[in-house]
Amino acid sequence: MPSKTLTRGMGTFFKECDHPEDRWSKCPHPYTIRFRDATGRQREEGGYTNQDKAKDRLIAIYQTKKGPLKSENTESQQIAEMRFEDFAARYISNRKRGLASNTVDQYEGSLKVQLNPRLGSRRIGTFTPGAIEDCLGGMELDKVGLASQKNAYLVLKLVIDAARHRGAISLDPFLDVAPPDYVPKEVIIPSLEELTSIREAAEGDDLRMVIELMSGCGHRNGEAHAANIKAIVADDVYRISEQIHGNKIQPAALKHRKRGEFRETPLPRKTHDFFTYFTDTYGADKNGYVLTKGNGAGSLRMKSYFYGDQTLRWRWNRCLERAGVSARYTMYSLRHYFASNCLSHGIPITDVAEWMGHKSIEVTYRIYRHLLPGSISRAAKILNDGL
Repeated sequence: MPSKTLTRGMGTFFKECDHPEDRWSKCPHPYTIRFRDATGRQREEGGYTNQDKAKDRLIAIYQTKKGPLKSENTESQQIAEMRFEDFAARYISNRKRGLASNTVDQYEGSLKVQLNPRLGSRRIGTFTPGAIEDCLGGMELDKVGLASQKNAYLVLKLVIDAARHRGAISLDPFLDVAPPDYVPKEVIIPSLEELTSIREAAEGDDLRMVIELMSGCGHRNGEAHAANIKAIVADDVYRISEQIHGNKIQPAALKHRKRGEFRETPLPRKTHDFFTYFTDTYGADKNGYVLTKGNGAGSLRMKSYFYGDQTLRWRWNRCLERAGVSARYTMYSLRHYFASNCLSHGIPITDVAEWMGHKSIEVTYRIYRHLLPGSISRAAKILNDGL
């Protein structure tokens, strides 16, 4: 079968029909190209309608395989020569404008604790699947938690993909690399009787306020710490528009949302009544915040103006002891109670996902699917009635 070869080992192109080479330009059959990939294996691609397209494809493959010309001082070459830790820091810094502060903290934490100690000095242009596998294997050997492994993997992929899209890496180093297989543990949820005992055992109305918001409206910890009198937009609707950042301990955008974005959740009458009692008793600051330093329930010994992650933790643990609850619930278990309460009463999981502020319904389903009533048995009974 006749073929034409490009210079410098770029490959060949030909037609698989019986027409002679001097008739190819008028022959309707497509061109096929033959070349060697980066691993040296021979490959073929077909379907090119004319010689120019076949040649252009061979040239593109050759340039990708060889990388940028060494004589050119391109951005891709500069990135390829950068250390991973330097390029990652620049990449995250440039993206800060479009990311929530807690997301930036998560990225920087993964870089500092997991990635830079293992890959920080490696040149961007030298990343291969083997380098990625070594990093993942190192985290396993060091017994890094699967959740932390997954977060580190996602950050690593973001950074390397950014470099690859800028031409600094020719082949995808994540090819055939299996990501960490993280499956969240099944959540533990207090019963109504346990929740009632916890409410009654709470020391301080500020702790009780957080308990009511998390179990009644599905707040995250930081969102409950940002409780605001202006958030009650109707007698039965609470608008969650910000959180108190766990580390910086100041108002910040919601998780998965930009500043100014919000979500609304149902406000049960019991939760509304306690919120009203609290604000009538202790008031709010000039901006409407009700959980603040020295504001009635807020201790004057607090180091920060707002409540942080550790502000109520010791009182929560003592609350469980006083309530006689032996299960090792965290305050986040109260948020799980909200989801359980919704799903067990037939509220659609799509609504629950929206109220809880999950990034996608898949997150809600993965965490709470064991709470959904069995649908196959119910469907079998319904179908049987129609037969």
